[in-house]
Amino acid sequence: MRHRIIASLALAVGLVTVGVPLWAHHGTGVAYVRDKEVTLKGTVTEWFWANPHCGLLFDVTDDTGQVVHWGAELGNPHSLSEAGFSREVFKPGDKLTVTGHPAKSGAPRLELLRLVLADGRVLPEKSVKGNGVHLDDPSQ
Repeated sequence: MRHRIIASLALAVGLVTVGVPLWAHHGTGVAYVRDKEVTLKGTVTEWFWANPHCGLLFDVTDDTGQVVHWGAELGNPHSLSEAGFSREVFKPGDKLTVTGHPAKSGAPRLELLRLVLADGRVLPEKSVKGNGVHLDDPSQ
């Protein structure tokens, strides 16, 4: 009987330990203005292809001629690869047009919605959002 109690307690502690990190993930709604979109033309300075989120850094020249360093948050590499992105899709110096939800803080950051490369290709492509959701599937 005592072994059962100890085993049950060990199982409970194990489940709690494994389950706690599941609550740690955050949604992008807390950081970005979801009902507003901005579109920017810029030049890639760096492309991060890594978990948990890929990132795109790019420079935008504002109306006064000042260069503003922007950052875009994207999904994870697996989901993005289904939407036409890859480790090699961008390189420093590439020109692009980026559209996304701006940061609530006013910082030059955004949650990427779509972008247009210099060759006219639009990402995400293949009717797949960066989170892997298929736009042509009514169940999603």
